[in-house]
Amino acid sequence: MKNFNELNQRQLRVGEQVRQIISECLLKNFIPDPTLIDVSITISMVKMSRDLKIAYVYFLPLGGNDCEEINEALNSNRFFFQKKIGKKIKTKFTPKVIFHLDDSFIEADKINNLLANSKIN
Repeated sequence: MKNFNELNQRQLRVGEQVRQIISECLLKNFIPDPTLIDVSITISMVKMSRDLKIAYVYFLPLGGNDCEEINEALNSNRFFFQKKIGKKIKTKFTPKVIFHLDDSFIEADKINNLLANSKIN
């Protein structure tokens, strides 16, 4: 997938709309899965494919707990999210949603811990 900075304006705009819709569904507990009820999940970014048919949704649960379980629950309920997206955005096709764990925060934390290590100084 391309670097986030190389996406065109339309990909960024539709990606932000998808991010808002998914965030709203999670915030208001619209999802019928008990694993996702009252769980704080941050949707950090959405990268759209060039043809806007695929939405790669990057998320991180608060505290980084139960990442695999939440990833499975989100991907198993992706058709629910696609239905909500299809009703709210005006594109020719409803994008297929694929959830991925956003490990950039975890990697940044590892780097900060390494830099704070007294052995490095």
